[in-house]
Amino acid sequence: MTLLFVVFVFLTTVFLGVPLVWAILITAVLPVIVFDLGFPLQALYLNFIGGVEPNHFIAIPLFIIAGELMSRGGVGLRIINFARAAFGFMPGGLGMVVVGASMIFGGISGSAIADSAAIGSVMIKNMAKQGYDKGFSAGLVAAAGTIGIIIPPSIPMLIYGFVGNVSVADLFLAGMVPGIIFGVFFMGVCFYVGKSTGCDPGGQTVSRRELLASFISTAPALFMPILILGGIFTGWVTPTEAAALAVVYGLIVTIFVYRDFHIKDLPNLLVDAFITSAVVMVVIGATTVLGWLITLEQMPQILVAFVQEFSNSPWMFLLLVNIVLLVLGLVLDPVPAILLTAPLFLPTAQTFGVDPVHLGVIMTCNVAVGLFTPPVGATLYVASRISGVGVLSIARKMALLYFAAILALGLVTYVPAVSMTMVYLFN
Repeated sequence: MTLLFVVFVFLTTVFLGVPLVWAILITAVLPVIVFDLGFPLQALYLNFIGGVEPNHFIAIPLFIIAGELMSRGGVGLRIINFARAAFGFMPGGLGMVVVGASMIFGGISGSAIADSAAIGSVMIKNMAKQGYDKGFSAGLVAAAGTIGIIIPPSIPMLIYGFVGNVSVADLFLAGMVPGIIFGVFFMGVCFYVGKSTGCDPGGQTVSRRELLASFISTAPALFMPILILGGIFTGWVTPTEAAALAVVYGLIVTIFVYRDFHIKDLPNLLVDAFITSAVVMVVIGATTVLGWLITLEQMPQILVAFVQEFSNSPWMFLLLVNIVLLVLGLVLDPVPAILLTAPLFLPTAQTFGVDPVHLGVIMTCNVAVGLFTPPVGATLYVASRISGVGVLSIARKMALLYFAAILALGLVTYVPAVSMTMVYLFN
């Protein structure tokens, strides 16, 4: 009864438009009052505070600051120019530039929204001038931007690793190939659209000298993910230390190398990063409270029994995981979706022999798809604001992109080697 009540209250508050943090807190508090569960409301407060106290969560605001540093100024434009030199000669090349630039930028910022905003502000207009449908251009920016949370560094993967006690280094390794697969599938859609509509037949090649010059210009920014991931994979730094290193490196590159960021702009950047970080940490605290209540009422055991009753194989379990997360992605952002479901799915996954690293990648890919799916898709709204095209109008032009995303998700889900090969190679 408590489980049904929790689900009912949460869905009701979300669909009534209650802000997410309050929806989660109301869902946690009401069962305590209605069912008199036998513990004081102060316990909820203590769990909220305890949820944001662990030192490893310092990595989140640090990565947000690093992403803000690299997303401002000319870094995004340099990445776009390099991607244009690398992909622009192919049919659908301008669309491929969006995808390629998003993959590169995602390895720097770790934020889907920053990725979509930085790339979309330049590329949507350029694609429209080339003859692309404006709705499709905006949809491509929204979809490609989500690769930023699959390719490391990834804040949802950090959250999953901290909550599930799973190696962040292994998660980052496991996310590399799936992120590339999503990018290749989206590029395939661009190739088809560019060739079939005739808007972008390709053929505009650049010389090797121009390609090299573009690479050299972008190289300082491209070194950031190498610095972060190399430090983590080799064990020289922890994820938190790597995040601090990224901030220092980002300051050096943007202030002294590119010179498109000034010390006087730092206070505004820190305020913006603080606001974003505060929202994330409040959501973490609220979901910790709800997660504690769920665990206390033995809901994970109930879920395990339910799943085992309706599925007798890892394949069926993973199908249910995908369905649940794709549905939650319609109404939840990645961080709360991961926080709410990871403690439920992890014990069940262990009973079916699913590797927790593989599960983390599957969950991240699912919440990434949710980011460009209406009605709450964050990157969809960013692309809509930049392009001036309505969200639903954009979504209607994205059928091929949704199809490509589901194909990529199926490959990541049911071919574990896609995610785990890199982990096995480096361990």
